[in-house]
Amino acid sequence: MAISDKPANRRAAAPYNTDIGELFVRRFNVVSIYVVVLLLLAAAIVWSGIKTAEAVQQYHQDYKTLQDMKKQERKLQIEHQRLLIEQQTFSATPQIASRAVAELGMYSPTLKDKLIIQPGVATALAPVVSDDDDELDLDVVGPRASTDISPEEPVAEAGQ
Repeated sequence: MAISDKPANRRAAAPYNTDIGELFVRRFNVVSIYVVVLLLLAAAIVWSGIKTAEAVQQYHQDYKTLQDMKKQERKLQIEHQRLLIEQQTFSATPQIASRAVAELGMYSPTLKDKLIIQPGVATALAPVVSDDDDELDLDVVGPRASTDISPEEPVAEAGQ
């Protein structure tokens, strides 16, 4: 028979009202369709497992970063509290000084109120400011040692 587009056997020709599933069954082997579907499912399962492992890895990294940030926050809170205490300490100094002057009548000593004591020398020099020429003179207080405090002559009177 000559080469033509029509099949030689009419039974082998597909009727026009056949289902697409039947065409796939005739055209492809049924087993190969199931193999392809199973391979696609296996690939989907492997892909899902990989994505799950990546998500867990990212979670662990984020959790570690969170813990590091919490440690850093605790350190910063401790330093902040230390700095607040230090600030309160420094701000309390002027308050103490003003209360000492106002309530107790304390004052910083002037130059004429100071007594200079030299170690190892038997005499002590006391600065005295004369009223007439405003010069600084050093007067010898007495022949006692710097560690000797006798009850007859108190230290406060030695500078006057």
